Amino acid sequence: SHPSTLTSLNHLASLLKKQGKLDEAEPLFRCALERREEQLGTSHPNTLTSVLSLAGCLREAGRVVEATSLFRRELDACAARLGDEDEETLASARNLVLLLDQTESTEEVRQLRARFRL
Repeated sequence: SHPSTLTSLNHLASLLKKQGKLDEAEPLFRCALERREEQLGTSHPNTLTSVLSLAGCLREAGRVVEATSLFRRELDACAARLGDEDEETLASARNLVLLLDQTESTEEVRQLRARFRL
């Protein structure tokens, strides 16, 4: 698939998500992610955008364990590529902390807050 097609697929999934059609959005997010992983690799910025999009959809669907795994993956990739002090990495850390705060993962939240000075 052409990169523009994958961007459009992600946009369509985002629109469905905003409409509350999470069951329709999720497979599109997954498709965009899988194809971007194949074409661009797992740590490419566009792939990571798809990771975040799918994670957000899963979070809204109440599938916190799956969402947490994807948010962790995105944070690890950002930190490796950009460093712990980059704004994108810090935004990723904040996303994960917000989700973990809901799951009462207090030790991991404490560690993330210390590492990223949140």
